[in-house]
Amino acid sequence: EARVPFLDTEFTRLAMSIDPARKMVDREAVLTNSRGREKTFLRELFEGPNDNGHSIPCPVLWRAKAMQCEGVGEDWVSILQRKVSSLVSDAEMADAHITYPVNTPHTKEELYYRRIYDENFHGLEHVVKPWEGGGRAMGAAWKSDMYTREGLKNTNLLSHSLQQKAAF
Repeated sequence: EARVPFLDTEFTRLAMSIDPARKMVDREAVLTNSRGREKTFLRELFEGPNDNGHSIPCPVLWRAKAMQCEGVGEDWVSILQRKVSSLVSDAEMADAHITYPVNTPHTKEELYYRRIYDENFHGLEHVVKPWEGGGRAMGAAWKSDMYTREGLKNTNLLSHSLQQKAAF
């Protein structure tokens, strides 16, 4: 994957010089949203004030890592899924395997997006190749402790003490 920081040989040399044990993720820490979770080494670099006396509040610095669409810090994914679910009937979902025999949608969200795809690219469903075993956040398998096909199982991991409670 060609991203700019990884094309920088000095950055790559620095990253590779770090003890691999410092970069390992503790599975239990991910589930409990605690030290040892993803990016702990990077987060530790930003603890405390910088030279100007500014700091990132701990609840923000240590919040759960999330998919890009979930990383906005709100439960937008669940809101979107509720909206999309209201646009796909149970009968449509039950017939999904008939309507879409190739790469059959497994959720109402998938069916909704598939309908849009089919409207624009009818007859090209064979072109799309789903990732073997899954394709959610961070390449998570469809069967995952953290994710379902709909996204993060526990969206409460995304909230932190600096957020205001929204009424939706």
